[in-house]
Amino acid sequence: MNEDFDSQHDAIEDLLKKYRPKWQLSALAWIDYDDVCQIIRFHIYKKWHLWDQTRPFKPWASIIISNQIKNLIRNNYSSFAKPCLRCPHNMGTTACDFTETREQDISCPDFRKWKKKKEKAFNIKLPVALEEGIALGTANLKDFVNYAQASERLHKLVMEQLNEKHKKIYYMLYVENIDENEVAERFGFKADAAKRKKPRYKQMANLRKKFYKIAVTIMDNHDIL
Repeated sequence: MNEDFDSQHDAIEDLLKKYRPKWQLSALAWIDYDDVCQIIRFHIYKKWHLWDQTRPFKPWASIIISNQIKNLIRNNYSSFAKPCLRCPHNMGTTACDFTETREQDISCPDFRKWKKKKEKAFNIKLPVALEEGIALGTANLKDFVNYAQASERLHKLVMEQLNEKHKKIYYMLYVENIDENEVAERFGFKADAAKRKKPRYKQMANLRKKFYKIAVTIMDNHDIL
């Protein structure tokens, strides 16, 4: 019998907890491990048809989770970081024994290329204080995004596509941050019959997928940030 995505919910959550130490970008202001987990869940859901169900689930899922974390680290930091981080001339902080000034500057070809093509993206992705960024000349007001405002707009656009009941559920889950089991109980959803330490509600899982798909479509079609 083919297993669906919900049948491996507990296994996925166990693996996400196991791989938590692999995510070491806590300095990033705009993405945390909860966001990473949500991205990975959706990725596993999309790749579900590739799992050979004659083989154990966890080894297959572990590869996906590990690869996704590596990709997210690369996309959110490594691709934009200074080349100085891996350079043998790096003497710590901004010191460099290659340049005449003994500082990291554009006389180094690698640094010059990074400054021209990637510095702005790097500054936006790191949580540099606004005043500090402007003082250093590395940022200006338009480089910074009001994520609270963007999140509020996204919530509004998602709820515009929901019926009244689903609006309330969405608001409780993602605005008030109420535990999904508590929300399920409030709305009289029935837990599955399996004996688990923590009950699972298939209706809630289906709604989460629905909300996520709507949000992704909105992000693709609207300038939220």
